[in-house]
Amino acid sequence: MGTVQWLMIPVSRFKYLFLSLLVILLGVVGLIGGRAYYLAHHPSQTLALTSPERSILASAALTPSTPNPPMPAGSGVFDQIAAEVSGVYEQAAPTVVRLRSTDGAEQLAGTGFFIDGQGTILTAYAVVGQADSISVEVNGRTFSAKVVGRDPRSGVAVLKIQATQTPHLAFGEGMRLRPASAVVSVAFPYDLKAEPTFGFVAGFDVKYLTRFFATTHLRANLPIKPGQIGGPLLDSQGKVVGVLMLEIDEGKACYALPIEAAAKVASDIQKYGEPRHGWMGVGVMPDRSRPERGAPVFVDRLYKGTPAEKSGLKMGDEVISIGGRAVREPSDILDAAFFSEVGGKVPVKVKRDGKEQIFTITVSARPDSSRIVEPAPLFPNPSGGPANQGMPVKASR
Repeated sequence: MGTVQWLMIPVSRFKYLFLSLLVILLGVVGLIGGRAYYLAHHPSQTLALTSPERSILASAALTPSTPNPPMPAGSGVFDQIAAEVSGVYEQAAPTVVRLRSTDGAEQLAGTGFFIDGQGTILTAYAVVGQADSISVEVNGRTFSAKVVGRDPRSGVAVLKIQATQTPHLAFGEGMRLRPASAVVSVAFPYDLKAEPTFGFVAGFDVKYLTRFFATTHLRANLPIKPGQIGGPLLDSQGKVVGVLMLEIDEGKACYALPIEAAAKVASDIQKYGEPRHGWMGVGVMPDRSRPERGAPVFVDRLYKGTPAEKSGLKMGDEVISIGGRAVREPSDILDAAFFSEVGGKVPVKVKRDGKEQIFTITVSARPDSSRIVEPAPLFPNPSGGPANQGMPVKASR
């Protein structure tokens, strides 16, 4: 047996500035307020256990023999933080699982979490790779997992075990979070039990150093340990807002794929057995003379015979909105392409010769890079393929 590789994806170092005490206090207020609102509107519910021979909740192995003692009461800021984080942790811990897999000669270990009551698990592609044998550990019990689908492009993998009544969490809105929003991860470090980690949203990025993502990722000042990739990132209400994908700065911070993007890929996989990435076939470039957010974004390249070219778009068109959402930077178009549905129609408003016009792009399935007629400059991603969802983004020089 080889040495287990705990999923920790190293990236080049850089230094983060620590948040000021004022930001921490603001985050605490938001966390406590959000948690209080959630508890006020979501009273405790008791799960009805059916088919006990198949229900993992009915198994004594999944019931803690010694319940955790309640958090001691306290009036200080740190006592309040501890109480709120503990509440999110207690809510999420039963939904989180440890994953082990073998990809060739390499053994991998990471975290995943249930997304429904039928044993479906969401995790990061990096945790399972192309492994055929994947085991799932749930409170001392081990299950063999079936791979429903995996997507190296977005970094998402969907698994399933033979179990019912699996506890799961509601999805939140990761894309709506703001810098300084409080977040909590719950995942398995090394061979230890699942643990909570508290941090803050630092920002949203489509690239890190030289690496471009398939869609916008959430960056958090939240430390990640080996084995925790694939775990859920939670908001103050205990809802899933992201999937842990990448550690940065030697584990001191991380990137998470917003749950909206992960859910889109998971839905495709469950419906079609594979992800269905949309393709528009247009390249865009920001106004290089105005690097600030909100500067005009122009059509820079059109692929021959693609939906964008057939729609009537032309080189030099200024893109005002796509899919009804304003375009303030190239990443807005990148995200629109990622969330587009194959066969769907996406309206694109542009300004041409001083006049606004609307064109409709009928989204097609994204082709392999080898089938693209006139390849535009593409940015690399971990799978070795292009990482721009058919909407090449040129960096400002």
